[in-house]
Amino acid sequence: MSKNELHARKDESYKIFDKIAGTYDFLNHLLSFGIDIYWRKVVINNLPKRNDLEILDLACGTGDLTIALAKEKNVKSVLGIDLSQGMIDIGKTKITRKKLSDKSSMEIGDGVNIPKEDNSFDVTTVSFGIRNFPDTQKSLHNMYRVIRTGGRSMVLEFSIPKNIFFRGIYFFYFRYLLPFVGNLVSKHKDAYSYLNETVEDYPYGENFAQMMKNAGFKNVHFKELTFGIATLYIGDKLENN
Repeated sequence: MSKNELHARKDESYKIFDKIAGTYDFLNHLLSFGIDIYWRKVVINNLPKRNDLEILDLACGTGDLTIALAKEKNVKSVLGIDLSQGMIDIGKTKITRKKLSDKSSMEIGDGVNIPKEDNSFDVTTVSFGIRNFPDTQKSLHNMYRVIRTGGRSMVLEFSIPKNIFFRGIYFFYFRYLLPFVGNLVSKHKDAYSYLNETVEDYPYGENFAQMMKNAGFKNVHFKELTFGIATLYIGDKLENN
């Protein structure tokens, strides 16, 4: 798939997630070997150290991060938004089942334009979703817009390992094994092939950190996780911004 085709497909990527929603959670845990649970804990460990946090979770999917955040004592509320109705429906069921409806909710929403008022949240998060957005920079600008002064935005996304040996294993897994198993189990002809290509095409490390700085964030830094398979990017909104 060419870069132009890949970018064009991002505009309607939510339709892919509608079709694979039923198997998404199972495949997410299977294909990550359960490491996704640890990655979410790293996000939680980097929340601002204060109480009554109001959080907006973008591209929330079936709500794994939304739910994990809602379980934290210093979190007052979490709103998850996603363009995939199929994902939202499953997420709402999970929230009800876990009895977290008093602290968390989910609704249809665009992670690029973010249809929320300025300065209305303490934290924004997005995990493994921003690379599917058609306009990353616009999304980052809007993340900055909707958080209050003293707030924080965190982006968890796949990246490419620096170690040559591990990078070889990584590419083999992402280019061949993951698409084969993912497409087979989800019964979608190329959903996981597309998701793999979005990883290799996406900026990471210092390049992504610079995009956060361009959006106005300060104290921008990032943490490479699990040999660089994933990276957590963190940026704050300060009084003198």
